[in-house]
Amino acid sequence: MFSMCKRIASLLLLFVAGGISVQAQQTCSNSTLTGTYYYLANGSVISGGQPLPFAELSQFVFDGKGGVTGQAATNDNGVFASFSFAGMYSVQASCKGGLSLTANPPAAGPFDFQILDGGKSISMAFSGPGAVIVGHAYLATTGTVQCGRGLFTGSYAFQFTGSAGGLLRSEEGQMVSDGDVNLSVSSVLDINGNPLLNPGTGNYSLRGDCSGSAFIASQSGNANYLFAMVDNGRSILFLRTDSGTVVSGKAETQALTASVLPDFVYGGGFYSAIYFANTGSTAVSFPVNFTGDAGGPLTVPSVHASTTTINLPPQGTAIVEAPNDGPLVQGYASVFLPSGVVSYGIFRKSNPGVPDQEVIVPLSEASSTLRTLVWDDTNYITAVAIVNPSAVANIVTITVRDDAGNLLGNPTISLGAHAKTAVVLRNVPGLAGMVGKRGFADFSVVAGNVAVLGLRFNGQAFTSIPTINR
Repeated sequence: MFSMCKRIASLLLLFVAGGISVQAQQTCSNSTLTGTYYYLANGSVISGGQPLPFAELSQFVFDGKGGVTGQAATNDNGVFASFSFAGMYSVQASCKGGLSLTANPPAAGPFDFQILDGGKSISMAFSGPGAVIVGHAYLATTGTVQCGRGLFTGSYAFQFTGSAGGLLRSEEGQMVSDGDVNLSVSSVLDINGNPLLNPGTGNYSLRGDCSGSAFIASQSGNANYLFAMVDNGRSILFLRTDSGTVVSGKAETQALTASVLPDFVYGGGFYSAIYFANTGSTAVSFPVNFTGDAGGPLTVPSVHASTTTINLPPQGTAIVEAPNDGPLVQGYASVFLPSGVVSYGIFRKSNPGVPDQEVIVPLSEASSTLRTLVWDDTNYITAVAIVNPSAVANIVTITVRDDAGNLLGNPTISLGAHAKTAVVLRNVPGLAGMVGKRGFADFSVVAGNVAVLGLRFNGQAFTSIPTINR
């Protein structure tokens, strides 16, 4: 009996394993490759029987039908070049494929490739004579994600390798972007086995096709790069363009959570504060930025600047306060929370002869494109603070329905780059039908991002309404 059970169990195991294998098998075709991919490759080009260092960062635009166009940037033994190309590709059902260039080819010979993860990336190798080059291509964006300066935001860990001036070099470090144009870098640079600390600052530009350029000035000198953002901004591919260098590498997001406190108000009877707690076992440091309603920097008197740095030891807490002093000032706060850091805000309203009113305010994700708020205007008034954290102007569509699902209105609000507005929801043109009803409202954008905070008022009393990312 035991032997028979073992045989049955073995058969079941084989059956289950076989089922999983068949289910996981990916079938590919030319249509699997559609859209913009960026290809980072390294290797050697053979000249006079000698291997010379080579690096490449190229854009491939696949049409899903077997045609491809693109732009190539190459660094061949320290000589930078760029050109456009066109070609044809074919994909087998097994997800293997081949690609050949028919216009402005960088070298004579085709490419072989393997499609990975349903078309999200491609392992690609040059298969012609005179060169040994391999690399990886990544889909730039999927879904409704749009490229713009704001997509390059937060902290990225990077590794660059190659040579410069005939010396081998590697660099590992952290690159932080403010989501606008500015970069700060801290790294360890190893030149021919001699490591040194290499802090630096720089700037960047990012185009709508997810390609860009960056300049970094550091202790080791100035460096210029072409780069491409891939995987919805989670990774960045770099190629250095300076003469005499063959340096390339990749940066990966360190998963800082971009969050916004959509209303930061002080003076005129209001006090605001933001609390932070580090639940992790390592110390962290991160900036908090303050922005005015019009999108420019907001100088907060208590920190004497429009930004402040929070330093938290393991299990530590911190607070940023804006006292009730002077006339009313409004804006918002944005922060990139390291893993393990939690945060919330506090508003306090002081009126003569009335006890102070306080409300706890949740932070809103800055990467949202659709947020939902449940409102109740039967005996209350709903107000909202709407922030455009993107680096480009944005149009926010507000779709409001009552508790029976009937559409009450869907007006739009235009916001400039990094701008904010605060309104009573029923006062927005087209939403007067909210009075005496309850329901929910969607705040959506086609491009960029939106952050929303709801507040409910009942006379002098008020409370916050959390919004949900969808």
